[in-house]
Amino acid sequence: MNFKDEMKRYDADALSVAVIRNYQIAETITEGNNVTAHTRFQAASISKMVFTLSVLCLVAGNKISLEDDINQYLGDICLQNAVGLPARATIRQILSHTAGFGVHGFAGYGHDVKLPTTEQIISGEPPCNSPKVVQEYMPGEHWVYSGGGFMILQKYIENIVRMPFEDFMEQTVLLPLDMVDSTFRQDITGNIVEGYPLNRTPFPDGHNLMPEQAAAGLWTTASDLARFGIHLQNILRGKSGLIPQALVQEMIRPQHDDILDMENTHCKTGLGCYLKYIHDEAYFGHSGSNFGYKSRMNFSVLNGNGCCVLVNSDAAAPLIDKIQDFFLNEGKTA
Repeated sequence: MNFKDEMKRYDADALSVAVIRNYQIAETITEGNNVTAHTRFQAASISKMVFTLSVLCLVAGNKISLEDDINQYLGDICLQNAVGLPARATIRQILSHTAGFGVHGFAGYGHDVKLPTTEQIISGEPPCNSPKVVQEYMPGEHWVYSGGGFMILQKYIENIVRMPFEDFMEQTVLLPLDMVDSTFRQDITGNIVEGYPLNRTPFPDGHNLMPEQAAAGLWTTASDLARFGIHLQNILRGKSGLIPQALVQEMIRPQHDDILDMENTHCKTGLGCYLKYIHDEAYFGHSGSNFGYKSRMNFSVLNGNGCCVLVNSDAAAPLIDKIQDFFLNEGKTA
């Protein structure tokens, strides 16, 4: 595959790919000026899957349960449903997008504005630029993708661990997995790729800030994401890791075969991840889309193959499709 030609077709000038074979990073590919394997991209909603592992670490340590009522540690935040009554949902329902909460995603913020707190994001209060997170459907009634639900869970976890979210993620997941080029901090300036919206007009500061950290705030590399996936794959085949094998199996188990999305389609979602068949093999993973960035990672359930792709263009989804199809099909015959 000629990456440079394909990147031009989709208005991208930076790309990072990590290919996994036999539970190891077999190949890393980078394109773009000054782009290396250590150059960070916004991972967007891939953040949700990395955050989910931290939640499962707390479950493994018996600090929380997947069946806990999300209101238990929210303090003064009062969750409401569509008619203003108190909302109820479990951690499991939020992680599987069946809690009924709204706010699909987030636009981000410029560098010259005050960023909202987690509480303001949930409540939709200034300077927040997104609506209040409201439970629009009864929990368990529909599959409704909700970045807002993940922000509720972020606040829940912050109140339990009593430390800044970015510190908790570093201590719990990023550093233990040697994801040294990854961070949920938003004040970073070095070794990052600028994002490009569809019209190719650069952001004034190169990218938007994403205070919605658990939902969309991760900066990372394809190699770090590969390390994350390989760790989970190794647990699945019986090796020790951050969480027990049973919890990884639960993470990649379809949580709601009998629940339809709003288009009456069956969704295959685990806890914080998607489940799909690619070239007749089962994979788990996640995709991401922030303004100026597209991302995707998929990891085989039954063998040590996978592929992680990060691109700095809103138009790059077809390019990611081509890259993943090429390497995952190649891995099937390798």
